[in-house]
Amino acid sequence: MAATHAAKQVATGSKRSADLISDPILASKVTAPGAPDWALQRPRITKQIAQGTHWCPLTVVTGPLGAGKTMALALWAATEPGPIAWVTLDKYDNRPGVFWAYFVAALRRSGVALPKALSAATRGRAAEHRFLLRLASALAAQDPPVTLVVDDFHLLTEPRVLSGLDFLMRNAGGGMRLAVGSQAAPLLPLHRYRLAGELAEIRADDLAFTVAEAGQLLSRHGCQLSADSLETLMRHTEGWAAGFRLAAISLAAHRDPDRFVTELVTEDSALTGYLETEVLDSQARDAREVLLKLSILEQVNAEIATELTGNEPAGQIITALAHANAFVQPVGGGWYRFHTLFAGVLRRKLRFESPDRVPALHRRAAKWYERNGRLTDAVRHAARAGDWPLAARMVIDGLAIDEIIEPRGGRPMADEFAAMPAGETWAEPHPYLVSAAIALSASRPDSAAAALDASERAFERLSRGQQDAARLAVALIRLAASRRDGDLPAVAEAGARAEALVSRIPGDVPTRHPQIRARVLAARGAAELWSGRFDEATGVLEAGAAAAAAPGDDRERVDCLGHLALAEALRGRLGRAAELAPQAAAAGPGNGRPSEDQGLSPAALAALAWVHLERHELREERSALRQLDAALAMSPDTLAGTVACLVAAWDSLAEGHAEAAAQFVTRARSGRPVPAWLEQRLSLAESQALAAAGDIEAALAAAKRADCDSSPEATVMVARAWAAAGDGNSARAALAPVLAAREGVPDRARLQAALVAAQVSYHDGDRARGRRSLGHALRLAEREQVRLPFAVERGWIAPMLRRDPEWVSAHQHLVTLLIPYARSPARPDGPDETAIPAGEPLTERELQVLRHVSSMLTTAEIASELYISANTVKSHIKHICHKLAATHRGEAVRRARQLQLI
Repeated sequence: MAATHAAKQVATGSKRSADLISDPILASKVTAPGAPDWALQRPRITKQIAQGTHWCPLTVVTGPLGAGKTMALALWAATEPGPIAWVTLDKYDNRPGVFWAYFVAALRRSGVALPKALSAATRGRAAEHRFLLRLASALAAQDPPVTLVVDDFHLLTEPRVLSGLDFLMRNAGGGMRLAVGSQAAPLLPLHRYRLAGELAEIRADDLAFTVAEAGQLLSRHGCQLSADSLETLMRHTEGWAAGFRLAAISLAAHRDPDRFVTELVTEDSALTGYLETEVLDSQARDAREVLLKLSILEQVNAEIATELTGNEPAGQIITALAHANAFVQPVGGGWYRFHTLFAGVLRRKLRFESPDRVPALHRRAAKWYERNGRLTDAVRHAARAGDWPLAARMVIDGLAIDEIIEPRGGRPMADEFAAMPAGETWAEPHPYLVSAAIALSASRPDSAAAALDASERAFERLSRGQQDAARLAVALIRLAASRRDGDLPAVAEAGARAEALVSRIPGDVPTRHPQIRARVLAARGAAELWSGRFDEATGVLEAGAAAAAAPGDDRERVDCLGHLALAEALRGRLGRAAELAPQAAAAGPGNGRPSEDQGLSPAALAALAWVHLERHELREERSALRQLDAALAMSPDTLAGTVACLVAAWDSLAEGHAEAAAQFVTRARSGRPVPAWLEQRLSLAESQALAAAGDIEAALAAAKRADCDSSPEATVMVARAWAAAGDGNSARAALAPVLAAREGVPDRARLQAALVAAQVSYHDGDRARGRRSLGHALRLAEREQVRLPFAVERGWIAPMLRRDPEWVSAHQHLVTLLIPYARSPARPDGPDETAIPAGEPLTERELQVLRHVSSMLTTAEIASELYISANTVKSHIKHICHKLAATHRGEAVRRARQLQLI
């Protein structure tokens, strides 16, 4: 009644404004609140408001109850040099006469010159219009402009008042600016102001306290928290201003502030009491009920709101609460979430008032999520209901057991079963299968096997139609276990079983899980590769990579592409392997594209190591081996590990370290027995090491062991051992069938045979035949840039190339980067022969840099051309100068031209 009386005083216009303002109630309505001692100056917020009011006719500050809207506007008003008129609204002010009375009083209090006869009496539309015209005219003449602050603007819903304000905004020109504080978006035509660039908006996210500001506010209340506790408080409150203020009040009286923060939601405090009283209990009964029931969810939309509450308007209630900034926040796509602290208060209240309803709500949510294809959320709610058979059945029927065996990142599904009781006897096999998958993922194979055995005893309780998905889970678990053990026969058996079961699953479930087929194909391809059937492995792995093309199937794609790259490398298709290997990587952060240096699979790294070895790019090969060693520690792969030992053995042979090579061969054989094709390759490396060490008899024996199936590669190795023993006739006899064969002999075997033939011919003095054989070997090596055989045999090849330097000219990339003792053809204006430096050969990237240097490009221009940094270019130039024994880049270019490198 007092407020209404004060308003009537203003409306009559019968007293002077000074007398009116002397009324204590009216004065409080039109005076900006003062800042208390504990208030924190926040320059970033003050600056935002100042910029808005200086450049835009309308500035809107919105946020939930206690977000700090009033304090932010008051702190800004205290520093603003221009005239400020302030009006604080309450629920009685939503009437034209009352509102315009306060409006006029606030303007006069701020010093705005208004006509003495101007009255807010608005009896009738015509009188109201005349009043607004006169007020707009007076405000248009105002210089400097006045800023009118209307706090709690969300209480203003009267259309006549709102349209009147809009009229003033459009007709007062630059003489008036409006700044409002509101819990909800004001009922003004904001879209029009926004489109015209005349609206400044400061939202809850802007008002939220930062960690630094929170620490300062607590200090003003005499509170100190550890960094961890402050971070926890920040996470709970999400920067909510009132939350920090109330927490500070509670902390000041608490003996253990850090403990108080950890118990913030579970314990009664001023903070939780404020949310219960001011937010939850202020809601209508049906809205309160909806909030409590939906509090079990992390996010909510209209459909699941109706499902959980049985209340059709539940979705509309949530939308209205979000619009009103009632601690319900939109997250996009029609979904909402509760403020973290408010969600904790709601759940605590639900458990206190209706503990028996919580499990049923979680079950209902689980079934809704399952129907809508959100399996992880479904499993989470089933687990929170304590219904472990339901949670496990959802995993098995959803064909998601692989997500427990090998988590895909984010929050692993296995975590949802952390509270599932161990040693429980279950009536169905599903919980046992989940337990087996968890044990396997945790590298406890014995526990996994025991759980699988227990599951078999429970299968009889399932109907025939229910068994297929569970049997498929068994097959996938056995498939993963056998792959980890390197038990390839078991891999093949489990893979075939899984494929058959997938075809029997009804409906579109298998279609929605293409990664299962991709995983089975990846396992089958790895088994074919381990067995040495490279052509079959390639076909299966290509099909698996195609099946894993859908988003989210990265793991299967990486697996297939990694083993496909290794298959191509092992059968000599080095270029294809080098192209595939970088694709066998997980998507890079934030871009959805594979990264060449991040997340490569062990098989892909083994393929890259093999490619670099064959091309005699030792620095790159050793880098790949180091990465492979780290990758194998995370993801064991028997085949990749064995290939790594083989690569290291041939690396040692290329460097002349026969003893180290023999040690690597021994290490490769120290684990599970290797298949025949891989044993053959190890025997070939062993034979080469023994021959290099001078033990020709043992080298022959090793080569003959490898020749048990008369493979071309083994036959060539036998011939090489005879050549090393000086028995050219035996070497020729061994080579004859390989040299004569028109098909069925891989290019690499032909290359090695040509090298042995060349060695024997040169040794026997038949230079012409030796030259032809060496030239044939060089031509065979060109397509895939195979340099390793030449590096291993460079002891006799280098002298021959000195005598036939035209081969250096014809095969520059192949020879000059490989054999540092060869000589290039004499230049017309130079000496007869120019020695190639005995340093490390240039890499492909260094050659690219060198060509750009020779074109007189600057370091920055080269960096731009090659998409690398200037520092990387400088590093390459430094290495080039070192390798070419040059003191500067110009000398390096001259030396490279002498060597015909460019």
